[in-house]
Amino acid sequence: MEYIQTILFQIPASRLEEASAADGLLSELDQHLEFLRNQVGFRDLRLTRSINNEGNILVVVETRWTDDGSLVRYETNEPNAASIVRKHRGILVSDSLQVLDMEALRTESSWKPAEQAEQARERVVLPIAIPLGVLAFALLMIYGLSRIYLQIRGDNATALAAGIAIFVLLVSFYLANNPRASGAQIGGILGIAAIALVAGTIWAVAWKDNGTEAAVTQPAASAAPGASGSPGGSQEIDLADIVIKYNGQDNPTNIPVKAGQAVTFQLKNTGAAVHNIDVGGTSEQSPTDAYFCSPGDGKSTACSTPNKLVAGGTGTVTFTIATPGTYHFRCDFHPTQMFGTFVVS
Repeated sequence: MEYIQTILFQIPASRLEEASAADGLLSELDQHLEFLRNQVGFRDLRLTRSINNEGNILVVVETRWTDDGSLVRYETNEPNAASIVRKHRGILVSDSLQVLDMEALRTESSWKPAEQAEQARERVVLPIAIPLGVLAFALLMIYGLSRIYLQIRGDNATALAAGIAIFVLLVSFYLANNPRASGAQIGGILGIAAIALVAGTIWAVAWKDNGTEAAVTQPAASAAPGASGSPGGSQEIDLADIVIKYNGQDNPTNIPVKAGQAVTFQLKNTGAAVHNIDVGGTSEQSPTDAYFCSPGDGKSTACSTPNKLVAGGTGTVTFTIATPGTYHFRCDFHPTQMFGTFVVS
């Protein structure tokens, strides 16, 4: 089915040249086609006139639409063909203007191949493709953002989340104030978001793989002669999501260490997030401190090697503490959830 707005009017033959000028009525109607191409449901614009060059010339303007809703939206908003004609009423023959809404009477078989393909796309392809596309984009967002957030530490993750929220709000504001945004504009916005998401996911996966390789190939440091850890206890520390496990304890507060002797603990990341071990001083490390696993900064006594253990990664932490006392350690990526103490005697 096709819906047509037909506008008929007459122009004196003596004013045809004026109507055809660059700023004239017929030229403006022809230029109106660029606006129509961005309207939902628009199919075609036809502009015809009678061939007599004397007396009055009949002009017919037809805009064709796929459905009556699209035609009604076009008629009730400006600019439209009728409003353009009325703007030039000074050159029309008096009382010659007519505006008619019509419905085309023809069968499906008489449609052009291009129109048949468009109808098939609207009736079959789009109802399937759009939900699948939305589902694919949603899965990409879930997977991509989860991988990215796992590889970003500290306040950077919060900044990224805030940036994404602002982007969504700006896009929503734009679309709310531009209800006639073209498919190309919407597709461009989604394309930019998808490209950024794919690029971030590739980076996160590549960073994870590199970190895992570094962790697996890192040789475990051997304890120096006379080294000791907890007497009769395990020398292994598990970094889980999201707790430190040692010798059957969660976030242990009394791991014994011999003063003045080098000690090595074997580390394994059994969780999915990035973890590490950062051994500090006798004063508890502030959970609000930024990631700082670096003994040279005066805050850390020792750091795990490597200082970022990705999921499944292994490493070590080796240190010597000469002065007896209680020394705090933590995961810099989860300081308020993963922590403990060494008791040096």
